[in-house]
Formats: sequence, structure tokens, C-alpha cells
Amino acid sequence: MGILIKAPTRRSDPAPHLAMAATTGGGEARNALHIREVVRITGLRREQLYMWQRRYGFPNPARDSFGDRVYPPDQVARLKVIKQLLSEGWRAGAVVPLAESALQSMLGIAVEDPAPLPSEIETAVKLLGEHRVGELQNHLSKLLVGQGLRRFLEQTLIPLNEAVHEHVVRGDMQNFQELRFADLAQRLLRDVTRLVRPTREARQILVATPPNDPNQLGLAILELLLFTEGINCLTLGSGVPAQEVASAAHAYKVAMAILLFDRGISGKIAGQEIRSLRAALPDGLPLIVSGRAVNLLAKPIPNVRTAADFSSVMSAVRELGVPASPPQELQQRA
Repeated sequence: MGILIKAPTRRSDPAPHLAMAATTGGGEARNALHIREVVRITGLRREQLYMWQRRYGFPNPARDSFGDRVYPPDQVARLKVIKQLLSEGWRAGAVVPLAESALQSMLGIAVEDPAPLPSEIETAVKLLGEHRVGELQNHLSKLLVGQGLRRFLEQTLIPLNEAVHEHVVRGDMQNFQELRFADLAQRLLRDVTRLVRPTREARQILVATPPNDPNQLGLAILELLLFTEGINCLTLGSGVPAQEVASAAHAYKVAMAILLFDRGISGKIAGQEIRSLRAALPDGLPLIVSGRAVNLLAKPIPNVRTAADFSSVMSAVRELGVPASPPQELQQRA
């Protein structure tokens, strides 16, 4: 006959003050996130959160019934802003002790009176905020048909992407909503990509993002913008090491390479990635780098063209004279 052994609970009889901390605060305590979720959402490390709590008194988590740290939504939103500023080169000691209003102003986001958005973008943001994803998909599809591809990309999708990110930084939306929007937009663009292709004779531009940069939506937008110029893309995807980008450039004899940096990379890391790629590419191959981190570079990098945004990327492509031929589908619709 087997012996029945009672497995111990995760923790035996939590201390009264720990259980009380989890029950105070009503709805806010129920909405608090476990530290593992905070780490996943913000990209911060547990060690950073522990050290900041000791050194600056923030964050100031409660404890659940097991004694684990749980973080209220307002603290999680503030941690997202801090992470953004750290990625832009600020020191922890300069930003962690600041109030949220001061942090927001450092990001250049108007907290009290944000700039009004065009009505079609406001509608899209509202639908996403209310989790009405099906209606949002229909709204964007109608705008695409009515505006045409190029105008939709430049006047709707790019500013909408920035607006969604700002809402997440402010804490008005959650990270999962930004991810949901990015997935929806990418699927919409994939459908369009099947219909718009440059001729096979068009030159190729290699497009990628560096390691630890999941900017898939940015790649999809740039690819279609280049298609409208009659340029083919060799898109390697996101998070590609410099040596792999350089090897692909050699193998496919591309006319140019473009590297996109998302918002979560510091200027120092961006500089290291750019220099590494530039050294591995053929000397005569043009290299354009773009993204928020690029604006934080301490000094220009020789033989590298920087572009602040998508519009600047397209201008640089034209100035560098990559040969193009209009896509057949666009010729028919013109």
C-alpha cells in the first residue's frame, strides 16, 4: 500500500501584514500585476526594480497572499515611461525619482493637452482602446481603399502607429493592445503586398532590423513604400545580426541596405550595431539607418546616411539614385 504524502503549499501561512497588503486598495489591488508580468511587459529586469525600490523608493509594490511583489497599474505605466527614457540614453538616477508628469514632459508628450489627431485616426484609436478589433479592421480597410496605398501609409498608418505608441507610454492603453494593432496592420499590408509588386528587373534593397528589435510593422510599411517607388525589397525580418545582413547583401548583390531601429534601443547600442554593419558591408554599398535611436547617436558615422523617419528614408533612397521601375499594378491604376 502506497504512502500518501501531502504536498506542501507554495508558502505556509503568509504573514498577516503580507496578506493585508494584497487586500488593501480594492480594485487597484485586484488589477495589480505580478513582478514576472511587469518584467515581461516593460523589459526591465527584476534586479533593477529591486534596486530602484531600495535606492529611490520607487516602485513601491504591494504583496500578494504568497508574499510576492505585485505592482498597481499606475506604477507599471510609470515604469514603461522610465524604460523608454533609459533606452534614449538617460541615467536611472536622473529619471526614476521623477514624478510621472515630469517623465512625460521629458518624452516630449503633452500630458495635459495632447495634439488633436485627424478624425479617422481618432476613430481608429478609440476602436482599439475599446477592443473593437473587427470594427477597426473594417475602418482601416475602407481608408486604404478610399485613400490609395501611398496616402494610406503616409497619412493614416504611420501617424496612427505613433499615436498608439504614445497612448501606451501614457498608460492609456496596454502593451497587448499595441501588439494587437501591429498584428492587424501587418495582416492588412500582407494582403496588399500580393497585389503590388515591382517588375522582376527592378533593383533590390535589403531591409532589416537589428538584434532585440521586433519592429515587424515598420518593415512592412517601408517595404510597401519602396514598392510604390518601383523598388523590390529583400526583407530579412526583425532582429538580424549585422554579419547576416552583410552576408545577404553580398549574396544577392543588393543596391542598398536599410536598417530600422525601434524605440527601445539606446543611441549607444544603435551606434555599435551600425558600425559593425558598415564594416561588414562592401565599401561602395549605400547604408541608410533610421528610427528613434538613430537620432540619439553621439556623432555621425562615416559612410552612413541617417534618416529621421519614413519620409526621410524615401528621400534618401531617391537622392542615392537607386534605379526603379513603376510596379505594373500601380501603372494600371494610375
